[in-house]
Amino acid sequence: MPSDSLPHSPSPQIPFQFGDFQKNDLASFLAGENKDLLKLVNLITSKEKNHSLYLWGESGTGKSHLLQAACKQAAENKLHVAYIPLKQLSELSAEMLHDLGELDLVCVDDIEYVAGQIEWQQGLTWLYNELRDNNHSMIISSNKSPTNINLEVEDLKSRLGWDQAAQIKSPGDDVKIQILKQKANARSFELSDDVIEFLIRRVERDMGSLIEVLDKIDHASLAAKRKITIPFVKELINT
Repeated sequence: MPSDSLPHSPSPQIPFQFGDFQKNDLASFLAGENKDLLKLVNLITSKEKNHSLYLWGESGTGKSHLLQAACKQAAENKLHVAYIPLKQLSELSAEMLHDLGELDLVCVDDIEYVAGQIEWQQGLTWLYNELRDNNHSMIISSNKSPTNINLEVEDLKSRLGWDQAAQIKSPGDDVKIQILKQKANARSFELSDDVIEFLIRRVERDMGSLIEVLDKIDHASLAAKRKITIPFVKELINT
């Protein structure tokens, strides 16, 4: 079926919200070198600028946080929004895309998960066109640049770079420390500066790896009922 032949529902479901994006907000996104990107997202969520934005970067750079926070802020600004987490693709149906073209903002997280899924790729192409025609916005995230992403539907792949594509820059060590403290606090435990600096020196330096270790520390400290110290963490990461 051609990408522009998906049926357009005469009664779009507005507002439509999918996923729990209430926990993250733009104020808690530690921008680091991504201040211009954060500024653009703020403009989109306030409807000051209608835009298609493609964000890409490695795991742990805050892509999902940023998309969820964008949806939250747009909803607080009385806009109609949808957040679509494609990591949960097996739980979703491509038909859900049919009624979203009238929304002010649609955030599509982890678009690389539709590789090999032709119906989804066609549906996203149609949705992109519909939102653009209606002067609405779409924010898409991926771990691949728009030129390197593995998609079979060329119409979709070409559209990903039409407006603006931005790579989320990895945080420096000072921002990593703030992020780890923030995420530890969200899990109701504290990490001392010494423990955090030890983690940054001893663990893979990408945020995805650091957050995985943070989750491991959280579970292990609860199970062992032990204080989180450097010897405890050292024992944990060496097992």
